[in-house]
Amino acid sequence: MIAVYAGSFSPPTKGHLDIIRRAAAMFDEVVVAVLSQEAKRYLFSPEERREMLLEITKGLENVRVISDTGLLVDVVRREGADVIVRGLRNSSDLLFEMQMAEANRQIGNIETVFISCLPEYSMISSTIVRDCASHGAPIDSMVPQEIIGKIYAAYGYGPCAERKG
Repeated sequence: MIAVYAGSFSPPTKGHLDIIRRAAAMFDEVVVAVLSQEAKRYLFSPEERREMLLEITKGLENVRVISDTGLLVDVVRREGADVIVRGLRNSSDLLFEMQMAEANRQIGNIETVFISCLPEYSMISSTIVRDCASHGAPIDSMVPQEIIGKIYAAYGYGPCAERKG
């Protein structure tokens, strides 16, 4: 069975990686789809986000990373996937994700599987990571070690730059 786990991943967090690892243990293949919307501005290009995900998932043999700008249901069809995987941090996520799951079921006849995040990741979001990094605050508890330097560099902090905290 093939699953698609999609998001903007701007940047990928430890919570995203946890969902990817757990989905990889459940499905034969997990396609991580970096999605972009033309109307939205991102800190990283789709290719940079894809490269970060490739780096943090390199040890997961049944995980493949792609980028796309289309509808999720179209990505699922193109990849020959059976289900969509979505991570849930809290009850607010659940309400939104249930609406999206129903829309994907209606327009694409595709089911969604929800994986609730581990408690230690429930308050982490890409938005919080970006806000902390933009001020030089520590982000090592929120993102995989391999990509910390890339995130700080996007805000002009070099490898030897003094960070707060």
